[in-house]
Amino acid sequence: MGSELMTTEGPDMDFAARWRRVYGELGERLPALAASAKPLLSGFAACVDKTVDLHALAPALAEATDPGARAFLDDMLNRAMSGRGGETLVDWPGGPAFIDRFVRPGAMSLGGTSAQAAWTLATIGAPAILALGDRCPDQLAVLHPDILLADAEGGLVRKPDLAPTEAGKPAHYIVEYFAGRSVLGFTPSRSTRVIVRFADEDIEHDPNFRAYARSHAADCGPALLASPNAIKPRRFEPVLDELAAAASEWTSSGLSMIHMELGDYPRPGTRDAAVSRLAPVITSLGLNLHELDGFDLPGETVSGRALNLARRLGVTRLAVHADGWALAAVRGDPACEREALMLGCLLASARAEAGKPVGRPRIPEQAELAPPPTLELETLPGGWSIVCVPAPFLRHPVSTLGLGDTFTAGTMLAYAQSGDHDG
Repeated sequence: MGSELMTTEGPDMDFAARWRRVYGELGERLPALAASAKPLLSGFAACVDKTVDLHALAPALAEATDPGARAFLDDMLNRAMSGRGGETLVDWPGGPAFIDRFVRPGAMSLGGTSAQAAWTLATIGAPAILALGDRCPDQLAVLHPDILLADAEGGLVRKPDLAPTEAGKPAHYIVEYFAGRSVLGFTPSRSTRVIVRFADEDIEHDPNFRAYARSHAADCGPALLASPNAIKPRRFEPVLDELAAAASEWTSSGLSMIHMELGDYPRPGTRDAAVSRLAPVITSLGLNLHELDGFDLPGETVSGRALNLARRLGVTRLAVHADGWALAAVRGDPACEREALMLGCLLASARAEAGKPVGRPRIPEQAELAPPPTLELETLPGGWSIVCVPAPFLRHPVSTLGLGDTFTAGTMLAYAQSGDHDG
């Protein structure tokens, strides 16, 4: 699929120019790839995101007398000092009301891994079917009009055809900090975001989606399973059973690729429990470099650790994304995987520049392209390959919100092409 694997040999001064050309050619083919894609089945996480600038929020937190505010500030500053994002559940009853004052104007958007991926694909004209049980006014207000939802008659509908319900759930707060801008006298060296929740959640319960997927999975592309890292403790084990059952239904119905994005698990032990329960029913796992480093894995290189984790879990594909590169250990077509990683990087870099998904993405002019930490292609025993590409890195993005989910959407687009999603 796509052009042949290219060599990255040659002077470093030519490296960025050559990769800009390859990314540019991929961008020219993107509309055709979107038009020919099979639908992505995307479940089961959706919410409303409210974006907040830590640089504006921190001074108010520092002046607050509420112990919850001071503890929250300490956590945010520790993350900013270490360049760490992730996700956290905060026990601060007054938190939402306090932080609402600092939500950026117009900064409410669609959140949740599966919803963000569906939004990204809908923006470029590719089909995505989203599991959405919460159809309250606030949730529908941020839903892209071309995202597909299942109805009770076994068909698909869009937002204009829906009547809002009264149900709803708390918003997520996306606290961003940026490289080169001071936070209470400290200047972060890396831009990222922290997903802040003030309440436990459940997955999106959408029986219409489950029924549609059982009947039409064979006609769809890959499926995306959002990691259950935000689930309340008493619901955690039942949710794992529900997700495993859904994935098994998709496989039984003819779907050959099921991808899960790992995410950050705030409670000890829950990550390992989720991975242990769900790894047998998925074929592909995605995670960022920080999440990969959280596993105790043999191997001195990132490619070696990724391969060892893929083998340990029994998946046929494991993708790792970092600021300046993306890598996958895969038992499949390395050319298809290269295109998947590049599509993810292309869409994510364009979103970093625009602050939202982009219909005709391109590499930002200010983006940096540097040699990644391993070879572009390594062929290994047992049918495995390591594929690695440089990611266009924007040191000063407009927003870091949703970049990982946007990357995931791009990778899924490559595997949604007819004949290219067999694991």
